[in-house]
Formats: sequence, C-alpha cells, structure tokens
Amino acid sequence: MSESVSVCIPAWQAQAWIGEAIESALAQSQPPAEIIVADDGSTDATAATAAGYGPPVHVERLPHRGLGAARNACARLAHGELIAFLDADDRLTPRGLEARLLLVRADPELELVFGAERLFRETRSGKPVPLEEARAAQAPASMLVRRASLKRVGRFREDMRFAADLDWLLRARELGLREATVGEQVLWRRVHEANLSRTDEPEMAREFARALKESLDRRRAAPPDRPRALTSGRAAAPSFSDATEAEI
Repeated sequence: MSESVSVCIPAWQAQAWIGEAIESALAQSQPPAEIIVADDGSTDATAATAAGYGPPVHVERLPHRGLGAARNACARLAHGELIAFLDADDRLTPRGLEARLLLVRADPELELVFGAERLFRETRSGKPVPLEEARAAQAPASMLVRRASLKRVGRFREDMRFAADLDWLLRARELGLREATVGEQVLWRRVHEANLSRTDEPEMAREFARALKESLDRRRAAPPDRPRALTSGRAAAPSFSDATEAEI
C-alpha cells in the first residue's frame, strides 16, 4: 500500500523561513508527491522564494484572509490521499513523514496521526538548536490526515485567528475519528517574536475558550443517534466541497 502524500504549507510574511520548510519537505526519507504553498497575501518575497523551487513545489497566491483560509486552500488543491500540514516557519525531521506513514500503513482504520515535536529558536551549521526535549503534539502542525477524513470534518474556521486549529481538532474528535501519536520526533517548531500565539495573547485565550464552549454545547445538544458534530446550535462547518473556486 503506497498512499501519496501532499505537504501543505500555509504561509504569510515568511520569506525568512519558507525555504527551510520546503527543503525539509523535499529531504524526506519518504518524499511527498507534492508540496503546496498557500501564500496568504504576503507582501514580502514568500511566494517568489517558494516558486523558485519548481515542481514538486506548487504555489497558490491568495488574498490575505488568515491561517484558516490558507489551510483550506491547501486542502482544496491537494491531490494526495494523505495530507501533512507544515507551518512555514517550522521544519520536518528527515523521517517526519515516514514515521507517521508507518502507522497509517499498519492500521488502515487510522485517520489522524500525530508525532512528537521539539522547539528551537536558532540554528547552528544549518541544524536546529533544541530548547527542550521532544514532546507529543496533537495539532494540525504535526498532523498527517487522510484527505477523505479531512473533508468529513470540514473546513478550518476562517472567523478565528488563533483557535481554528483547536476548533477543527475538537470537531474531529466529536466525530470519533481514529487517531494515534507516534513517539518519534517529526517536527521542529520555531520560536520567534512573530509567532501567531505571541501577537495577542488575551484574544487567543478568548478564542480558545469560545472553541471549547462551542464543542461542549455541540456534545450536550447531540441526540444519541446522530453525529454530534453536526447538531450544534451553531451551523456545522462547511465541507471543502461547499467552497467555490472563488472562495479559495
């Protein structure tokens, strides 16, 4: 069994790091079929830098609408049976894809596979200098997901700046998607002053609380004979197939 993998990189104002992210994907022990960079309206050289790599790197230039919209565009454009998200300022480890693929191939029922990550701030001789030991991370940045499962959960929220990832993962768990976490480090996560989580911590806390409350409300409202994620007071997240070409 040899499912194809699309690496999806949402990017905004990432000219300083996008090359490292792309090169880490190109250097995989199990190479991806394609690498899609969704440039979220950057005004720097992010898109031009990514486009300079040529196939299998494909660049989609978008108006600036935020991380959720960029992830959605990536997913819409992906052709692989499996999708691995990679943030533009992070780096995959050389076995980042293979380590997760081994679990997927061993258990065809698995829909989401996460891995361990390690934080770094700087590199020496081209290699990240770790800030801590590797730890398990369950977030889209370290996620390998079946494309069919991603579509079943629906698009990432575009009305949330900070909590779109959390909201998506909560909806996936409400639907009962099967998941696993590999102990091997699959990702280097870069720490810098422009990290989204550092830009407005009070608003991030409010959005996280909102996402958690909406998930709890959905669970409470769900009849036992219906999928819980589709029975909230708030409308269910639209599917990727609901999006028009103009929306990406």
